[in-house]
Amino acid sequence: MRAAPLTLIAAASVLLAGPATANASKLPPQIWAVQVPSNGPAVTPTYLRGVKATGVNAIIALIFNLIILLGLMAYIGAVMTLPGIAGFVLTMGIGVDSNVLIFERIKEELEAQHGVRASINAGFDRVFWTLVDTHVSALIAALFLVQFGTGPIRGFAYTLIIGLASNLFTSIFVSKTLFELALGRRTHQQQQAATLSI
Repeated sequence: MRAAPLTLIAAASVLLAGPATANASKLPPQIWAVQVPSNGPAVTPTYLRGVKATGVNAIIALIFNLIILLGLMAYIGAVMTLPGIAGFVLTMGIGVDSNVLIFERIKEELEAQHGVRASINAGFDRVFWTLVDTHVSALIAALFLVQFGTGPIRGFAYTLIIGLASNLFTSIFVSKTLFELALGRRTHQQQQAATLSI
């Protein structure tokens, strides 16, 4: 694989604010901005080929999470500010983390030679309280931000609160429903086998 060429697009001098330190002479005199060409849309098909069935499940659950979050934000008439977008991005990150927890637990159950349906049920059952715990912890922090924060901070907190609720719903209900739909297309013998694309 050949390395992509780099292009220098800007160089700027560094201006240090505050008192001079003994190490100030060791700091680089310039910051170099480098533009790295990207492969653009060609990366996406390569990535999607490597995603297994549970990855598709996670992507669909995140899309539902996104739709619910946007719908609730539109319903209450929220204006999307920069802190709100930060809460939005944090919600997506928490959604990814929730799916990783669920799928890793299912993988552990499959490695213990349980059937597919039993592994999925055990995975969701055993991770449920972990998800509730993490979401409640983040909810408490968001409630403190609502209580003690100002306008933009409250926007972040409200976005996070709505995102936590929609994420818990999609991680548990939507994701498990997608697994159930996939298992419904299998025969009884295939459901008892300890194989699943994770």
